[in-house]
Amino acid sequence: MILRLITLVMLHGLLSACNLLSDKRAEEPVAPAPLADTLRQWQPVDNPDAVILGLHSFGDYGAAFDALGPYFADAGHLLVSYDQAGFGERIEQGHWAGEEQLVSEAVAQIKQLYERHQRPVFLIGESLGGAVAILAALEVPDKVAGMVLAGPAVREGIRLRYGWNAAIASAALLAPGYQLTVNRDPDDPNLAADSAQRLANDPRVIREVRMDAYWGLIQLADSASDQAPSLQTPSLLLYGGKDNSVPAAGISHLHDHLANQGEYRFYPEGPHLLLQSPRWQQVADDILDWIDRTPY
Repeated sequence: MILRLITLVMLHGLLSACNLLSDKRAEEPVAPAPLADTLRQWQPVDNPDAVILGLHSFGDYGAAFDALGPYFADAGHLLVSYDQAGFGERIEQGHWAGEEQLVSEAVAQIKQLYERHQRPVFLIGESLGGAVAILAALEVPDKVAGMVLAGPAVREGIRLRYGWNAAIASAALLAPGYQLTVNRDPDDPNLAADSAQRLANDPRVIREVRMDAYWGLIQLADSASDQAPSLQTPSLLLYGGKDNSVPAAGISHLHDHLANQGEYRFYPEGPHLLLQSPRWQQVADDILDWIDRTPY
């Protein structure tokens, strides 16, 4: 009973923008696809003005950028996304791939795009993708032109942060395969209609979360929070007033760390997944304006 209560309270915040959680057994395992097979790219008609790598949120996959990609291509920019390890076509029985693999793959993609286009790369990270973007940019700062962090997974300043960590770590140790199902509303008014339907019905979106995978997410968010003070990369931080996943305290501390090289946009009616919101075009226009004003 204690384990279930701990899990329900914590998963309500960081795993999704949904509210209903229930138990469910794991589905049959599916062999993961190679990263290269999951690459998506939206190429402008002419040579791109900017090169952008998109990093999706926890439970989602590269299709998170299906709306943003064409929109950016029409504006003259190249946007590339892929299924991060453990997500989309690369799910491995719900297991957490690990911070090292997530970050190293992002770094490898940044290097490849840098070499191919001979210019620094912009990163757009949503939720978990924001934490990965922070850690990757710290590894190759000379190859990153700037970062857009949309509701990034950060945890600095959260009340009882380390107490929760101890509880979650214990639960993950005692019952690593314990699972909860995240039920997503196909008619969620806080999301664009296409995004709500995709997140609710696409079989490549994760809805069953292992306890050890959740602990991995917490550790990744902690790493991004702890290392954020070292960032020197130009940044645009985005946050929604209806974000029930990333506490405002974490965003406030990150904003302070980025103050000298960053800008901030707050959307009072914005949900956690700002890039999937009904007003995603407004968010996209703000990103495009910032990219156009950022030297690269």
